[in-house]
Amino acid sequence: MIAVVGSGLAGLAAAARLARAGHDVVVFEREPMAGAGIAVSDEPGGTAICLPAAWRDLFRKSGQVLDAELARAGLSMVPAPPREYPLADGSVLALPTDRAEQWTVLSQRYGERTAIAWRDLVDGLDDAWGVLRRLGLEAEFDGRLDRSRQATLRPRESLAALATRVPPLTEVVLDVAARLGQDPHRLPGWHAARLAVQRTFGRWQLADATGTAHRADALIPLLIDRLARRGVEVRTDTEVHGVRPADPGHTLHTSTGDIHADAVISTVDPFTHADLTRERADGRIARRLQPSAVAGPRWTSWRTLYDLPALQPARPGVLVASAWSPGGPDAWAQLLTGALAAYRVHEELTGEDMRPSNKSYRPGPIRRGQ
Repeated sequence: MIAVVGSGLAGLAAAARLARAGHDVVVFEREPMAGAGIAVSDEPGGTAICLPAAWRDLFRKSGQVLDAELARAGLSMVPAPPREYPLADGSVLALPTDRAEQWTVLSQRYGERTAIAWRDLVDGLDDAWGVLRRLGLEAEFDGRLDRSRQATLRPRESLAALATRVPPLTEVVLDVAARLGQDPHRLPGWHAARLAVQRTFGRWQLADATGTAHRADALIPLLIDRLARRGVEVRTDTEVHGVRPADPGHTLHTSTGDIHADAVISTVDPFTHADLTRERADGRIARRLQPSAVAGPRWTSWRTLYDLPALQPARPGVLVASAWSPGGPDAWAQLLTGALAAYRVHEELTGEDMRPSNKSYRPGPIRRGQ
């Protein structure tokens, strides 16, 4: 059995993939409802969805495709209108995500020089995104920023400094720090790669037949339903008090009794996780980190990257996948972190590689429904 501690988004994503691969998975959640409090959108209004490919991949790899699930709920995923940014001069900028449309809007409003500066800035962030994808999103972070990665990420340039490159659009760049609850003078500028992600993949929203937008959080009940149809057991009102080594596997001390697990995926914050495991390595991680005002860690410099918990920070078979992981706190990032956790657990338990590049992988049997 694979135990998921807490119903964080990364853990739920891992559970869905692992159940589809044939594993028995149990999610332990201390609250009365699983997935409560998960925010899919980090923008005002709560309707915008970024990087929908992460959601589509999760649903495709765990059963019926996302579009079919949305259709059953009377919804569809459609392009969202341009994001509106309040600027320092009191005006509002509606900035499209399409590259050509951005050029048109900015050149008409501010002139070609500003449009060029913005294009060049986001092009550089697109290069940064290419590096960040391999630092905890599409591959586990190996704990290194070699010269090549540093040359692209420019780690010593803060987000506040980055914003000065496009004076009329300073607030657009600084908005990234505000959404993350971070000090832009301490947050590395590479976090603005989210602007490149939006330009490449767009902003989306859920809409019903009348075109009315719905909150992005409507995806969470669909994911919970997917877990039920995959045969994942979700034990609500069950708190995990400790995770201890057993021979073999691990023992979970819970509010309803002791449970044996072959592997554990922890989705709680590093402080709670350290209390659960009592591992020295986990304790050191917790002492180095501080919570942000929104979700995940508070960045004090670019070196905070080295302080974040690795996928397997201490004890073998106990993985960490959460908003505190190197992939980041965004909903789509947690889905990708969950995928990495699922790949690692499946390989350690079966010796099989279920990563997308492994063409020989075939999913396990379906237990119940789609």
